[in-house]
Amino acid sequence: MKYHLLLPTILFITGCQTMTTSKDQKLSHLDYLEIVEGSEALSFAKKNNAYSDARLKSDKRYQPAYDKILKIVSAKDKLPAFYLMNDEIYDFWQDDIHIKGILRKTSIKSLNSGKPKWTIILDIDALAKSENENWVYKGFNCLEPEYTLCMMSLSRGGKDASTMREFNLKTKQFVKDGFYIPESKSQIAWVDENTLLVGDGANTTTLTTSGYPSQIKVLQRGTELKSAPIVFKTARSSVSAYAFSKLIDKKRLLFIGEHTSFFEATNYVFDISTSKLMKIPIPATANFEGLFQGQFLFITKQIFESKNEKFPAGSLLSFSASELEAKNPKITPVFVPNEVSFYENSTFSKNHLWVMILNDVKKQLLKYSLKSDKWTSEDVSFAGSAGNESVSAAQENSNHVYLSYSDFLTPTSIFYLNETSKNKAKLALKSPARFKSDQYNISQYKVNSKDGTLIPYFVVSNKKIKLTGKNPTLLYGYGGFELAMTSNYLGTTGKVWLEKGGVYVLSNIRGGGEYGPNWHRSALRENRHKAYEDFYAIAEDLIKRKLTSPKHLGIRGGSNGGLLTSVAFTQRPELFNAVISEVPLANMLEYHHWLAGASWMEEYGDPDDSKMRKYLLSYSPLHNLQKDKKYPEVFYLTSTKDDRVHPGHARQMVARMQELGHPVLYNENTDGGHGRASNMKDLAEFLALEFTYLYQKLMD
Repeated sequence: MKYHLLLPTILFITGCQTMTTSKDQKLSHLDYLEIVEGSEALSFAKKNNAYSDARLKSDKRYQPAYDKILKIVSAKDKLPAFYLMNDEIYDFWQDDIHIKGILRKTSIKSLNSGKPKWTIILDIDALAKSENENWVYKGFNCLEPEYTLCMMSLSRGGKDASTMREFNLKTKQFVKDGFYIPESKSQIAWVDENTLLVGDGANTTTLTTSGYPSQIKVLQRGTELKSAPIVFKTARSSVSAYAFSKLIDKKRLLFIGEHTSFFEATNYVFDISTSKLMKIPIPATANFEGLFQGQFLFITKQIFESKNEKFPAGSLLSFSASELEAKNPKITPVFVPNEVSFYENSTFSKNHLWVMILNDVKKQLLKYSLKSDKWTSEDVSFAGSAGNESVSAAQENSNHVYLSYSDFLTPTSIFYLNETSKNKAKLALKSPARFKSDQYNISQYKVNSKDGTLIPYFVVSNKKIKLTGKNPTLLYGYGGFELAMTSNYLGTTGKVWLEKGGVYVLSNIRGGGEYGPNWHRSALRENRHKAYEDFYAIAEDLIKRKLTSPKHLGIRGGSNGGLLTSVAFTQRPELFNAVISEVPLANMLEYHHWLAGASWMEEYGDPDDSKMRKYLLSYSPLHNLQKDKKYPEVFYLTSTKDDRVHPGHARQMVARMQELGHPVLYNENTDGGHGRASNMKDLAEFLALEFTYLYQKLMD
């Protein structure tokens, strides 16, 4: 089957002005699409949605895909994404009945039985109905050690901006006349039951250029945030100011920090009685990981030297809290990376520091103990070796720890461990299989990029696959912000893609964190093209291996990955026949003026700098579209409520492609925010639309 743009372009374009011709000039006639809820912009979205829905939902494969996906994502037997709090299990749950979801709890004993009995704490569906608000749950922050009073975050439609309201977990009610933070990107830390530290995002006149708080205030019970005293300010050109707290031996330690850029921060210990700030003596480029058993922990992002010792980027280091005010505290190494093993993240239990490392892009777990100011480690291999071992839930004041394992073909298993027992971790919960995985293989390959760097990628395919170049293949990519792409169970993808004969490929291109900070830094700013070259090298290698061919190769990515796929089809359209770009960046000359965009200039560069502007212009998808170039039909998806990456990026790409005569599909979900969907039905819908599109482009 072949599909064409059936409706005339004029139906989708309104408010047009005189078009500019030079790609370095602002496409001012598309400005109306920057007005998030402007009538013309919403009309544009509505008309394009109608066309895409008519095209995709009329396909006989759409409804079966939707039904299968919804059954999986709303299954009653899916695993809870729970966490420990005061030796109780809390979980936020959504299914076909609880569309918006419920906050619920159970006991450790009940969870470990395999058939937990839950108590509902808060029903978001009922709350939204009673208050006539489109509430989306965004988590809560509770005052330890009692964990009774909590600040509950609720978003309208899934935006990052949320209201925060005080909630009592014991009474299961919002506290009358309790703490309240208006809708904003505010952030709080508990001082005591009557006091909060608040990163004030509600006062729009004091926000940073990235749209986050620049001021920290002390909010007392019974007072209003707007009149609360300011105890810290960061520059408006910084990304944000923030606060957090930690209870240590029944004493609360307060912290204040400022992100001066996306990858640089300064953190302070804050004495609220004197307003004294004590700077934590670590580099601004390092990540402060927390305080464990009297040791400050941090991860280096560049080579770090201390007292004639040199540690490579990606080293996890510690120093004693007693040396907080020392200029050069004694540094103790915890984890030091090697050629293939790199730090991913860490968490604390009562007696151990748990460190997740990436060993050639496969997560492994290390358990650290601190004795006589020395760290000793133990390799925790409790399940498999080809996927992800990680900590599901742990708490600093608890000996209860939950570990998990999954890979592309293995459903998640959760294991329980009591640190006071000599017993090994025992299986507590296991997700049922969602597709017949025994007929598939996981392979890891590596290919040389344009500059010779070896780039890894994973392929999940049928064991009996024939290398004819005709296998429909979906290549996923991200490549940014030091986020590593690792294996996760392909529940829905396995059911509606692999079982229909598709191949799934996960790329590990530069810009991500697969091989530590240097892997990320090698594709920053003026080196961004290296991430794209890595992606093309993988695509070419798939074709060279005759696993697929351009006619049967599709790509998918979201956010920074949406930028990746947009750059890919504008630069190398001959490689792909399907392109999915979710909540993407696309206008790289204006991204820093939209929503949180200014915070990403450390990643992409400043468009107002003439040198960087020229470089950004060389790949900015919106500015590199050409009328006489043949592109694959692209599918753009975004959300009106995305207040992180502006929906104007996707809107402008679609409008520009249409006026240049190129076929394109578009879906803009009203709700969902940057996550594209706020409930299981919306999630099933946009995934079913995507897979139906892939069937049409790669299987027909």
